[in-house]
Amino acid sequence: MTKCSSLESIINDSKKSNFSNFLSFIEGDVGKSLSNIQERHASHVLKKSKKIAFIAPQLPHPCELEIWNYCVNKLGLEGALYTHISEEKTFIQFAKLLNNSNTTLYLTCYTLDSMNENKTFLSGLEKELEDYSLIVSLGENSLASYQASKVKRNNFSRLIIWQNAPRPPHANLGARSPNGSPLPNIARERTVRKEVLKNADLILCFDKDGATWSYLEDVSSQRIRRVSRGLNSQRYSAEISTFRRIELRASLGLPESDFIFFHLGPLEIESGALDSVFAFKNLLQSNPTFQGRARLCFCGTGSAAADIRQSVVELDIDDHVYFLNPNGDGLKEIPGNQFSCIISVCDAVIHGSIAPVNGNALKFLDSTYDVMCALSSDIIIISNGNNWIGEWVSRFYKTFSSGSIHSLARLMQETIEKQDKVTNVKHAIKKAIANEFPFEKISNEISEIFKSLIVVTPAIDTENTSKIINQIEEMVVAKQYIDAINLISQAFQKNNLSVVQQGNLFRLIGDCFTKLGDLDNGVSNYTKALELDPYCAKCFIGLGTVALQRNNYNVAVPQFQKAISLAPNDDMASLGLGLAFEGLNELKEALSWTIRACHLKADNTVAIFNLVKLSFEMEEYADAERVLIRYLGLHPHDVNMIYTLGTIAFKTGKVDIALQLMENILSLDPMNSRAHSLMNQIQRQDLQKRPA
Repeated sequence: MTKCSSLESIINDSKKSNFSNFLSFIEGDVGKSLSNIQERHASHVLKKSKKIAFIAPQLPHPCELEIWNYCVNKLGLEGALYTHISEEKTFIQFAKLLNNSNTTLYLTCYTLDSMNENKTFLSGLEKELEDYSLIVSLGENSLASYQASKVKRNNFSRLIIWQNAPRPPHANLGARSPNGSPLPNIARERTVRKEVLKNADLILCFDKDGATWSYLEDVSSQRIRRVSRGLNSQRYSAEISTFRRIELRASLGLPESDFIFFHLGPLEIESGALDSVFAFKNLLQSNPTFQGRARLCFCGTGSAAADIRQSVVELDIDDHVYFLNPNGDGLKEIPGNQFSCIISVCDAVIHGSIAPVNGNALKFLDSTYDVMCALSSDIIIISNGNNWIGEWVSRFYKTFSSGSIHSLARLMQETIEKQDKVTNVKHAIKKAIANEFPFEKISNEISEIFKSLIVVTPAIDTENTSKIINQIEEMVVAKQYIDAINLISQAFQKNNLSVVQQGNLFRLIGDCFTKLGDLDNGVSNYTKALELDPYCAKCFIGLGTVALQRNNYNVAVPQFQKAISLAPNDDMASLGLGLAFEGLNELKEALSWTIRACHLKADNTVAIFNLVKLSFEMEEYADAERVLIRYLGLHPHDVNMIYTLGTIAFKTGKVDIALQLMENILSLDPMNSRAHSLMNQIQRQDLQKRPA
């Protein structure tokens, strides 16, 4: 590990030296992802067999979480749930739900960060999943599922895709721009989906459409398993609903005598929200007796929220329409866009078409469980018959024509006026739910599916390949780049190399050529690696490093930004971005990212090296001082760093501290010329300040 030299050399070093040190420092971080694959499998095989991981960047409905929790208990396993950091509130709400019914929580929730471009990516997930024999990942369009598929190939794990939004992203409404061309993320999501479906051991489908989509995408029928949804109807009984209705209406200021329609879905045009507004206006205008008695309620957010609110005002029905913000402080119990916890506030739910928001698969609202919870709570559903849950509801009650506000308004009127008929429909639906979606039976069936995959499989015979890869890694660390490249060519002749292993080998070749100064070959191999693994942060660090060496700072910045978005906690990615901004003379940005690198890794000496240099150039020393103090807490005998801190103390007028630090150096190294020189300088300055 490179250490800082004297402060004078730090200040005078050129950018080229900074980049050279940066290259040297990352050598210790090269090629670790494939280390000891075979050994890890052998030593953790028993431990892995008792662990199951659930992956959900955006948590599924509480009813699905309850099934996961039941399965973990049924199988006697250690269950972990990995999700995005923003979902912590939702999981806490789920834990409270179980606690209120005296149900033990068997899932341990871990939150991870992501990247701004796609919240379905979970930073550090691959490392977290190394010890799990079975991984259950939510959704085949998720980058987290793609990460899980890489772990499956590398660590002999089994992967189940829990299918929640079966339609491929390019088939969703809103997936195309106004001119008809696919949105930029569609190609990426199609690639991710194809890779995930190819590598999954099992696709768990909850409706016929999901199974059909997978089959049409060349997933063998042996890997597609149809199961029913399960609902613990005891949590959503009529008795509980009545109690919650009184409680919720009182807290929200809604009259008990009003008939409330609840629009289910986000405030988007695709969800039919605007149709519900106009249909409600039609209802009031056609039936004046309903004014003051009927209400329309929305709970959600969306890009069309302002337009929908404005329409309510222009139609002069704002006294009859309520907007509940799921993220507001007054409704802390509402997690995200899931409505089952407040569904009891209404008398009828309007179930419109389900569509993704702006083609974003993450915002695809699967309201199936919310509909089922409402039905179990003796609340009628007014549906357009779309999707399988709409078709199921149509067996018992009329549906309205999607897009027709007259059809919706007529059904809303009938729901209010014909209560005897509605009551009979509710009873029939509750019996059907109990018979067709029994929670314990379905959960036991899913548990058996999980159990069939939790088996200790013998390791594939990759001993020779693993030995070669280990030798390559050791050669790169030892700077034996030519020998490493020759051995990599032999490794590529092995027949059992996975796609991930191939990608890592190309990345290692890129590192070797970059260290040897052959930048063109370095870029070529990083590019090949990214073709095999498009989300490899280290490849983007490599490309950014090449751009730094070529003084192409405008190219280096986006490369390091991509690396940071994929690996927010990688200190070398932040340092590289700092160096790139420094090359563009954007010193404030450079200082900010260099400080971040130092915070991510306290003993990153190259980051400290550059931070001190920038601090003297900008005459801002507070951050450098804090970083140096933190470093010396870990390495109290590093004379170079003590001297650097002493120089900053002297520069900022802290003479006594500077003298004490120099004395500390001399106690470690009595002949240290720099410490003697700075002490003499301090003493001369002190003499000059004294009166004659």
